[in-house]
Amino acid sequence: MKREEKKERIADLQRQMGRAKVAILTRFSGLNVEKMTQLRRELRKAAVEYQVVKNTLFRLAARGTDKEGLSSHLEGPLGVAWSDSDPVAPARVLAKYAKEWPELKVLVAASEGKIWGPADIQAWVSLPGLDALRAKILGLLQAPATTLVRLMGVPATQVARVLQGRSQQNEAVI
Repeated sequence: MKREEKKERIADLQRQMGRAKVAILTRFSGLNVEKMTQLRRELRKAAVEYQVVKNTLFRLAARGTDKEGLSSHLEGPLGVAWSDSDPVAPARVLAKYAKEWPELKVLVAASEGKIWGPADIQAWVSLPGLDALRAKILGLLQAPATTLVRLMGVPATQVARVLQGRSQQNEAVI
C-alpha cells in the first residue's frame, strides 16, 4: 500500500469508527473461505460491516474516537465488525457463529468509550430485541389505563347485580 492509500484508508476507517455505535474485534484464524463468506453475508443482512484490517492502520484510525480502547487488544490477524444503527446486531450474529465454529472468537467490543469483554458481549445477545422492548414498554404504559377502565365499570356492574337480586327477591315474595 502506498502512503497516500494508507492515509485515505485511515481517514475512511476513522470516519466509520466515529459513526459506529459499537465495534467488535474477532479472531477468525482457521475459518475457510466458505465460512467467512457465509459470516459476511449474515452480517451484511443485519446492517453490520465486517473488515479484516491491519492492526497499525486500525490503531491509527481509532485514535481520537470512543473505540480507541481497542488498540491495546490488537494482536495477530483480527476482523472488526461494527454497526451504525443497532449496537447489538453485530454481537448477535457473531455469537451465533462463534457457537457453531470454534475457529471464530469474539474478543472485545468498544461502545461509548467503554471496553466490553466476551461475557458482556454474551449478555448483550441475551437482551430482547428493540421491537420486543418497545412492545414491553407499550404494554406497561397501557396496563394502568386498562385497569382503570375495568375498575370504573365494577361499581355500575355491582349496582346492577344488587338491583337484579332485589327484583328477584320481590318476585319470589309475591
